[in-house]
Amino acid sequence: MERISPQDALQHLGGKKSIKVYLPTKGTGSLPFEGVAMPVAATLIKVNFLPDVLPNNIDQDGEFKLSIQVAGPTVALHGVVKQIVNDRQLILEVTDAYEHPQKREHFRIDVDLPVRYWRHVEDEDARPEILQSPSERVNLSGGGIFFVAEFNPAVGQQLGLELSVPGPPRTVVRCVGRVVRSTPRGEKHWGVALHFTDIEDEDQEEVISYCFSEQRRQLRTKVDVVGR
Repeated sequence: MERISPQDALQHLGGKKSIKVYLPTKGTGSLPFEGVAMPVAATLIKVNFLPDVLPNNIDQDGEFKLSIQVAGPTVALHGVVKQIVNDRQLILEVTDAYEHPQKREHFRIDVDLPVRYWRHVEDEDARPEILQSPSERVNLSGGGIFFVAEFNPAVGQQLGLELSVPGPPRTVVRCVGRVVRSTPRGEKHWGVALHFTDIEDEDQEEVISYCFSEQRRQLRTKVDVVGR
């Protein structure tokens, strides 16, 4: 982790950006809140929140913490609550900033994505049963996926996977992954966390690119709603 100037850190905010900030409170420690932030001076950030979100016990003597996720590093900001403008807006003053590397393939996002899967076998002539996930809501990154399955795979088991990644153009990604976790979801379904073990470089880049473009789309939606 490398220390950087607050001015350099605030350049990553650009215009408006949806963020999560841990605010100091009296008696209850630091609590997380989501808002929309934008720089207003060399070391000052204005953050807007939804109505009825901010508590009335914000500690202006305490320290806030927030991080900004970008395509390369993660930038962490620390500082104090400079001003409580009203029940929806704060002015934060950045006193310290740090930058540390983050592998893009570890970035995760919740998306709706059709998933087909099967028990992977080494025999190329075998024809495994191909199943469709009953839910298209998945948690995806360039390194793995969490999805709903109709059987309970053992930890360490290899599963084949087919993802229909939105475009344009729409891309079908086929890969193999190792089960790292399986938890019950009702009586007949399981939530399965899979780490990709055999995926083409081009397909992995396609997944990573999609995750970041979808993150930007979701953040723009939040900014439009919260920033009004």
